[in-house]
This record gives sequence, C-alpha cells and structure tokens, in this order.
Amino acid sequence: MFHSLHTSDIKAAPSKLCYPYHYCPHPLLVQARDKVLSHLKAKDTHAPGHLIALMIVRDRKGHIGFIAANDQIPLHDAYFVESFFQRLPAPEAQDMQIDYLEAATVERIHALEELETFKVEAHARKVARHQSRTETITTAESQRLARESQQDSRRLSALKALYQRALDQEARAHSRFQTEMAQAERLQWQRRLRTFELTNTAGKKQTLDQLLKSSIDNEGQLKAILRTGLPALLHFAQMHRLKPLDWGTFWWGECSTEEIRIEGEFYAFPKERHQTLLNFMSQGLQVQDNPLAVDHFVGWKPSIVYEDDVMVAIDKPAGLLSVPGKAPITNVYETIQAMYPNATGPMLLHRLDMSTSGVLLFAKNKDVHKILQQAFVQQQIQKCYIALLENPVEKFEGTVDFPMCLNPYDRPRQKLDRAYGRQAITDYKVLESTPDYTRVAFFPITGRSHQLRVHAAHKLGLGSPIIGDELYGHAGPRLYLHAQSLTFTHPITGNKITISAPCPF
Repeated sequence: MFHSLHTSDIKAAPSKLCYPYHYCPHPLLVQARDKVLSHLKAKDTHAPGHLIALMIVRDRKGHIGFIAANDQIPLHDAYFVESFFQRLPAPEAQDMQIDYLEAATVERIHALEELETFKVEAHARKVARHQSRTETITTAESQRLARESQQDSRRLSALKALYQRALDQEARAHSRFQTEMAQAERLQWQRRLRTFELTNTAGKKQTLDQLLKSSIDNEGQLKAILRTGLPALLHFAQMHRLKPLDWGTFWWGECSTEEIRIEGEFYAFPKERHQTLLNFMSQGLQVQDNPLAVDHFVGWKPSIVYEDDVMVAIDKPAGLLSVPGKAPITNVYETIQAMYPNATGPMLLHRLDMSTSGVLLFAKNKDVHKILQQAFVQQQIQKCYIALLENPVEKFEGTVDFPMCLNPYDRPRQKLDRAYGRQAITDYKVLESTPDYTRVAFFPITGRSHQLRVHAAHKLGLGSPIIGDELYGHAGPRLYLHAQSLTFTHPITGNKITISAPCPF
C-alpha cells in the first residue's frame, strides 16, 4: 500500500501538513494523484465517482511515497487503505422479542372484525325495524323496537371505543418496538466501534466508540464519518511507522447530476465528515494554520461608491468577509458599524461571498433597512454581476432555473436537489467570448447561496465554471465574479437609482 514517488526534481518535502479544509496541493500530491489515476485507468473499474484521499509519507528508511484511500465508496483493491467502516466487525444477528407487537396487532384485527360484523347485523335489524314501523304494530312492539335500537347504538359505541383502544395499544406497541430497535442498534454500534482503538502521534488512545459518541444516534452521519479516507490513512501510517508529510483529496470518476466535480481536481476535505476523527488523529502533528484566518485587511478603509442620509454602499474587495466569521479578522459589517456609530438597526441588507467583489449596500436606520430588506425579498432590487467563465457558452443569453440546497456533509458546497432544494433563477447574457474566457453578465432573480457559481458550472446551467472557483471549477488567484450594480427605487425620494462599482477585471 506504500507507493514510491520520484523526489529528485522536488527540492524539499513539506515542512508541515497543509490545512485540510483549505490548501494548495504540493507537487508531491500532484504526482501521487497522477499515479492513482493511472492505476484506476488500468483497472478499468466502473465504480461511482468519489473523492480519493492521499497522504505523502516517509518510511523508516527515509523513502518518500504515498498511501491512498477511497472516501465513501469502497473499492476492493489492495492499492488502497481500507476505511474504518470496511474494517469494522460485522453486525451480530439480533434476537428481539416482539410478542407484544404481534399480540397488539391480533387484538386490533379482532376488534375491527367484531365491529364490522356488528355493523352488518345492526344494519339488518335497522332495516327490519323500519319495515315493521310501516305496518300496524302494538305499543309494546313499538317500545321493543325502540329498546333494540338503543341497545344497538350503545353496543356500536362500545365496539368503536374498543377498536380505538386496540388501535392506541398497537401504536404504543409500535413505538415501543421502534425504541427498542433504536436501543439495540445503538448497542450494536457501540460494540462494533469499541473493538477499534486509535492511537495518535501524541500517544493518546481512544476507541471509535468514545470518539464518535455524539454521532451514534445518527446512522447516516456515523457511516459517512467511518467511510472517510483521511482518518484511515492516519491510522495506517501510525501502525506502520510512516511519517505523514502532507495530505490532500481529489475527485475521480463521473459526477452525479446533483453535484459539480471535476476529475483530477483537488478539493478541501469535507469538514463535517472529517473533523471529529481528524481533530484527534492529528494531535502531535504539525499542521499549517488556516489561511482563511489570516487577516489580510488590517486597517482596511472602505471604498464608498454611494452615500446619502439613509444608506451607504461600498465596493467590497475579493477575499474580504461581508460579516464576522469564526476567526476574529476584518469584515465589512463591523467596519461599517464602527464608521457609523449613530446608525440604528442592523444596517446590513445582503451579503457577498468572501471570494466575490462588488457592491454591498447598508441602511443607516431601521426604517429604511426594513423597506430595502423587503425590496430584496420581493425581488424588487435588480442585481447585475460580471463573471469570467472558463469555457465557451452554448447560448448567448437565457435563463437557468433549477432548485438548490446545501450539501449537509460538505459545507459550504451547494447542490441541485429537486426534493429539498429551493427555487433558484438566474438570467444571463454573454458579453464577450475569447479563446481564454467568456465574459458573462448575470442577473439573479433569486438569491440563493452560491447561486451564480452553481448555475455557471452545472451541466444543466451554463456548463462552464467561473474562473478561480475552487469549489465548482479550478482554484486560482481569485474568483472572477463581481457584483457590478444594484438598481432599485430609493426608499425616501422614490426615484429609481443604480449604484455601481467598476469591474476590476
């Protein structure tokens, strides 16, 4: 499983492991990827497309090579390290007592049969009573028929109540069964996970049961974590005394219609699937700091493109956060708040991705904020974005319309989802087409996260990623997407205005 690499043309191995959730691949990772792709091509496997995790390692003799693992999709191939999920002991057969469930079902069926049989008999007696009353009958007979009708009514009510109790009892039995099944499944997972102990570089030991206790009741999440490739590579390296030097993950194979992936392209490790195990396994290793937590805008002064008594708009540079993130670095919102300490209300009206540049609009009082925010919600503010795309576009203008939602196991990536997605609509027009790029104007009707990036890259959209898009295309110096203008009715004057920021590319 250790595969050698040629290092004569590479000056030095990495001094630290790259930050797993945002990185540029080292040349050794690129070389390892190419070897994996050659192996898979020779194997001619027909497995679904998936991510492949790589780890550059040094063995005890000082040789540099790599190990690889599949992420989520198991391939029975000795070339790859098996995931934890593949190596877990098989689940044991569960002997569950369900006599109470069967008894409750039998009781419900019996109660229903008794009720239905009585309804038929009571109906026949009702017809007979109706016929008798059309004839001349004695007072005593009339009283008897009335008593019979009342008795049938009382009996019917009693049988309906009996049937309802049987239904309730069966529902409670099902609820008990589901609870017992969940408890049995939990114990089953605990037994299986407890058999697998991990040791990190710092010498600490934990079982999978201890590490994954917060996911034990979410089987989908648990399986997604256990099928990740990188933690399995770290465990393999620890067991075989291989020193990790770097890591990365790339896409191989075809992509589903929901996702946007490019074969051979490197991607950040999906944090939701990796962080629990990776936080433990990486203890004792030297990992680079998060490059997104470095403040490149200390002392930044906004470039104001429009201002009056009730609102202000700035030209946000690419790479600057619109709102505060997890790291305490410069962001537009807090900067504007500091500039206008007497402003009332939340001020911020909309956001731009960190990678996107362009017009950001703020309100100076809560009344104007409410009016403009409603205008955004009701799609009364026309937005124009300029983007450079990687490839030519088939149609020079048109509309992209398909539902989108967040991929919960791979934030912040979005995906097409016709079951749970929200409608996303974008009009577009090609402005320029050259051998190197296609310049496009986007006019988003809705405002979904990453809407333009997904509509540009997806094959059901324009089929051409925005240049520099590390999530849906190829990473570059910047994302070539710029919010050029906002056109709307001024909340005070009633005049139609357009606020613009010149496109920097």
